[in-house]
Amino acid sequence: MTSILTPTEAATVLRCEIDDQNMLDLLPQVDAYIENATGWKWTEDEVINPTAKAAARMLLVQWHENPAQLGSESVLSFGLNAVLLQLKAEAVRLNELLELST
Repeated sequence: MTSILTPTEAATVLRCEIDDQNMLDLLPQVDAYIENATGWKWTEDEVINPTAKAAARMLLVQWHENPAQLGSESVLSFGLNAVLLQLKAEAVRLNELLELST
């Protein structure tokens, strides 16, 4: 399964080993959170949106450094909220284009 971030990208961001189990466990959770927050399956795009990658990096770092925040919306940083809002707007646009093409 494809993730928004590859294990190599995630390991670079976290400065950890590529086989770090905690990091690998977080990747699908990050993908699911961003999909739920925006309404779009970014992992299914042929090329992953750079803004989705930025959001995934921000969320991954936040959850890796403080696992107690895992899944909690109330503690998301302003920057992450702003990026998720941009992605949600892009998801709306993509859904409209998809509906027009069918």
